[in-house]
Formats: sequence, structure tokens, C-alpha cells
Amino acid sequence: MALRNIRPQAEVPDQAQDASVRAYIDDTLTGLLRELTLPPSEGQPSITLRSRPDASSCIVNPVNGALETVHSSTSYRTYTWPGNTAYESWKFTVVIRVLSVIDQCLRESRLISKRDIYYIDPAYFQTQTTINNVVDDIAYTIGVNRLALNVEAAGKGLIAGSFLLLRDSVVVLNAQSVSEDNLVPRIQDNDKIDVSNARWVLVIEKEAVFHRLVRNNYHNKALAGQGILITGKGYPDICTRQFLHKLSKDTGSGDHRRLRFYALTDGDPHGLAIISTYKYGSLAYLHENAGLTLPCLQWLGLKLADTANGTQDSSGSHSLTLTIRDRKKIISMLRRSPIWASDGAEPEWCAELQRMLMLNVKVEIEKLYDEL
Repeated sequence: MALRNIRPQAEVPDQAQDASVRAYIDDTLTGLLRELTLPPSEGQPSITLRSRPDASSCIVNPVNGALETVHSSTSYRTYTWPGNTAYESWKFTVVIRVLSVIDQCLRESRLISKRDIYYIDPAYFQTQTTINNVVDDIAYTIGVNRLALNVEAAGKGLIAGSFLLLRDSVVVLNAQSVSEDNLVPRIQDNDKIDVSNARWVLVIEKEAVFHRLVRNNYHNKALAGQGILITGKGYPDICTRQFLHKLSKDTGSGDHRRLRFYALTDGDPHGLAIISTYKYGSLAYLHENAGLTLPCLQWLGLKLADTANGTQDSSGSHSLTLTIRDRKKIISMLRRSPIWASDGAEPEWCAELQRMLMLNVKVEIEKLYDEL
């Protein structure tokens, strides 16, 4: 099987080496071969994956601020061949093919991206989401991060501002010397981030707003002093979350924190879900959230109160009516998540979601363009 756009193992951090991955793949593939050698009436090849819990079975860890599962019991899903349905047979072969790719990359000491796995056979895999979910399910089943599978996600986050990234005491990125944005760098264990000239970090939901602020040199000219602008272009990727987590961890805590972290998102359910992903983590990576959170993140806006008392402005261009899908998402968030519950970790966010429902209004960041 041909693999494209793969990188040598030299670029894989040490934490990627995990004997449990090798053992799981060997045991799984050996078991499948053993079942295939049996008579059809006796053998039934199958593969079992852990089911990721839903939001209702999670809590916010009071120690590290991460979204984590509270139940010790674990449920599983088993796919067999031939399956009881066409879907089960298809899902079985997808999981096996992805495991085979991971196995080959581990044996050849190579990295591969989720996107490259998808393009091995896009017609069969159907969507990129299929590959994303299977890779994440395998990692969750073994209890490791994706890099331990030699699978990396292509970074999409952008960053600009006053910082230096040092690796083994050598500057590998000097963001202060460039006027344009950079891709958020992939962090390694021994990296150090020099933010001695920065006073704040602004996490922005939308790429267009990020570019506008960068063009206006906001990170250097803000009244609050020099700072750092960063965007995950919507829901953030792992690389962006890891960078922010390290930045927060390395710059103190509480009243002694040298950097303040703020988020600017749309005033809608997706905007609040995005800031929640940055601050507490996501359901997809419950076993990794402790190393991806940003507990000190403060929600700057945009809030309904930032517009004309939470109603449409005179132009009506950026205060919009909630869609049916928006309303369903808000209701789901309020009912199922420990973050937005009435007695949850973020009562202000809960109240804002309730206001959106009652007023049937949401607001976009572009509302602020006249003031940027």
C-alpha cells in the first residue's frame, strides 16, 4: 500500500513511542488471522473499540479544569465480518484498513496525516470525518494520543505577535521579526516560549477577523500593550490547543500570571462551544484534555449585551435570528453538558445561552468592524 507525504521518524517526539500501541495492533491483527483460518461455521473475525462517552457522563475536573468522564464503566462496540448489516461490514473493513496503515507507518518509522489516510481510497472511505473518527476511536481504545499512532493532524491555526519559540536553546521561530501571521508551531516537550514582551493573548474564532487585526498591527499597537493574536479558524485543532496550553502553563498562575488570555467569538451557540473547547477540552479527546486545556481563558465577547440591548442593530446585518439548528444546539448544550448546566462551571455562559433562546437572536463578531 503506497503512503504519501510521510515524514521520517526523526521528527516524531519521544512520547509517540508507546509499546501499548504495538501490542494492540499485533494482538488485533493476529486475532483476525486466527479467526480467518477457522472453518466459516467456527471463525468470526471481529474488532472491538471503546465507545467514547457523551457529555452527560462527564464532569469538569476541579484540579486541572479538564472535561473528563466520571464513569469507571466502559462500553464497547464490536464490528464483525461478515456483519449483520452492510454498514457493519463496511465499518469493519475501514477500521482494519486504517489499522494496517498505522501498522505500516510504525514499522517504517513514518508519520502520516489523517488527510493522507483518507486519500489512499477516498471513494471507499467516503468522507474525511470517517477517518477522523476511526483514528480517534483507535487512540481512545488504546488510551494514547494520535501521535503515538504516528498519525498527525495537519495544523490550521494561525498566530502573530510578540514571542520567540526556542528549541534546545535555538530560536526556531521569531514572530516578532515578521509582520504577517504564521502557522501555529507544533510544540515539543523541550520547547520554550519567550513572551517577555507580551502582556496578553487574544484567541479569535474567525480567520477573517484575525487577519484584519494583524493587518492593523493590533498586536503591537493595542492600548493594553504588546500581545499575541491566535485563531484556530473555528473549532481549534490539537496543535493550536497544545500551544496555548503550554503558553499558559509556562507563564505562571493566578495573580502572578504574566499573560492574560481572552477569547473573541460570535455570540451564538457555536461561539460558546468553541471557547469551551479551548478552555475545558472536547468529548473527542477526553483522555487527552488534561494536556490541552486553557483554564485561565476569559470570554471577552461577543455577547448580546454588546449590541443594542441584545436586539438587532439598525442595519440588521450582524444581529441575526437563530435558526432551528441553532436552537436545537443550545437546548442540547444546556441539557447535557456539565459546563453549561445551571449549576455548572460557567453560569455566565449558561445565562447567555438562555438569553439567546428567549430573544431568538445571535450576533456575529463582524458587528465590531466599525470599531476595529
